[in-house]
Amino acid sequence: MAAVGFEEFSAPPGSELALPPLFGGHILESELETEVEFVSGGLGGSGLRERDEEEEAARGRRRRQRELNRRKYQALGRRCREIEQVNERVLNRLHQVQRITRRLQQERSQNFEFCRIDMERVDSLCRS
Repeated sequence: MAAVGFEEFSAPPGSELALPPLFGGHILESELETEVEFVSGGLGGSGLRERDEEEEAARGRRRRQRELNRRKYQALGRRCREIEQVNERVLNRLHQVQRITRRLQQERSQNFEFCRIDMERVDSLCRS
């Protein structure tokens, strides 16, 4: 490749800066205007490590929260099953009491009917 002197990069009239050719062409002004943002710590520096640590901590918090929610869900499920069992027992007892009450009412009404019939007989005998 032939050596290029600085004179070949002379700036056009009215320009204060001479720009060397880039990859066989010239640097475009639009390429010069692009801004580059630098992250503190540079590439692979402590900034990335801190971000990784923060993300890992956040993942750990989410994992712990999921585990806590899972335990709460399971505890609620157990409690619901216990309440359902108690409700079934109470309902069975209610039906049992209803059957007993119905039977007692029938017996009472039969006894009352027998008493009424007996009273009518006594009345009829007394009148005779």
